[in-house]
Amino acid sequence: MKLARSTVVAPVPGSEKLLMVQPLTGQVALWEGEDARRVAAVDRGAELPACLPLVDMREAGFAVSSDEEEADLRSAAYAEYVEEVLRTPTQLIVVPSFGCNLKCTYCYQEVFDPTGGGLIAADTIDALFRYVDRFHGEDDPRPYLTLFGGEPLRDTPTHKDRVERILARARARGIGVAVVTNGYDLEAYVPLLSAGGIREVQVTLDGPEPVQDLRRPHASGAGTFQRAERGVDQLLRNGVPVNLRVVADRDNLPSLPALARVAQEHGWLDLPGSLFKTQVGRNYELFGCASGQRRDQLYDRVELWADYVALAEKDPVLRKFHSPRFHGIRHLADTGEFPVANFDACPAAKKEWAFAPDGGLYGCTATVGNPAYRLGTYAPEVVRDETAIGRWRERSVFTIEKCKDCSVAAVCGGGCGAIAANRTGDIRGADCRPVAELFGIGARFYGLG
Repeated sequence: MKLARSTVVAPVPGSEKLLMVQPLTGQVALWEGEDARRVAAVDRGAELPACLPLVDMREAGFAVSSDEEEADLRSAAYAEYVEEVLRTPTQLIVVPSFGCNLKCTYCYQEVFDPTGGGLIAADTIDALFRYVDRFHGEDDPRPYLTLFGGEPLRDTPTHKDRVERILARARARGIGVAVVTNGYDLEAYVPLLSAGGIREVQVTLDGPEPVQDLRRPHASGAGTFQRAERGVDQLLRNGVPVNLRVVADRDNLPSLPALARVAQEHGWLDLPGSLFKTQVGRNYELFGCASGQRRDQLYDRVELWADYVALAEKDPVLRKFHSPRFHGIRHLADTGEFPVANFDACPAAKKEWAFAPDGGLYGCTATVGNPAYRLGTYAPEVVRDETAIGRWRERSVFTIEKCKDCSVAAVCGGGCGAIAANRTGDIRGADCRPVAELFGIGARFYGLG
């Protein structure tokens, strides 16, 4: 009997325990003592010591008798993954304008043309929804639309007109809408967003007022925290769900407990998760380093979450503020079950499409507006580069060479195609994730080990 190649063995920091995860079967076990040391000494695919509980390990999928047996596990997991994908709605990302009223220090769109076709025209919105009717009109489940930018919520009559048109057409088709905004002009849009059909509004606050105002100032140099803070309060009072996002690096991570206390004072952290949630994302280079961004302040994934956990252990308010996913460990802690295996982490041109204000068609949030990744047009006429689209659609752990023999492929899913393409020059390059290390950190954070 040998250790399955897809079994992930994750040391739990600060202990001698091991977390063992088999993503193909959803089984998880915690090992300690001599058995933990024996498991840690075995390479994937190597024979296991007879003194281990091999029958139980085989039943859970941690151990297999042959490569064929593991291939059967993979086939069964893939079938379950496909069913999950079919239940997942497609996200349609609409950019009314690439212009922005803020001057964030780390904006990845800094290298893009800020005009990008200017503000989306009324007839382009009409063309957009003709495209949606043609290519997504029969989607089940129904797709949802996300307003993105630049900054989609600008307090001008023409911006409001365009947003109103988009919301009305989406509502008429039973399409829910999410909004990604910096929050500066959010108050002006509260009545419109409170009229129904809004899935959530994502607002970015990178820390308490001094930190936010330094990292995400208005183009005039004015502060932005108080305006966004008031906007969040008003949305929540009107029952509009808010997703509070933090873009984290070494500069602002130490200030997160202070931001958490602000959220606590407002009562946000006592609201149900259906109304208020948080998201902490890593500040990283996508298409290069922004002019105000320092590479030495950027975290890798393991460093970020190790520091986050250490900070939360010192200041428990951070635990109430945000619960990291850790590639499924949060789901395990909440439900007792490990999520379905992930054979493709890149939704581009599959479960995600993006629409630029000039009529350009793109595959995802990360690439929209970058001419190197344009996949065609939706206006004034529909032109699709099916060859380019096909390259995105065929990307998965089965076509990424580096993923084929990787033990964590069914969790990592090959990562982000845009990052892989930018770094390797090939969409089918790998954007590797440190899954085992994050499993271990997650086990510590949630007290599993």
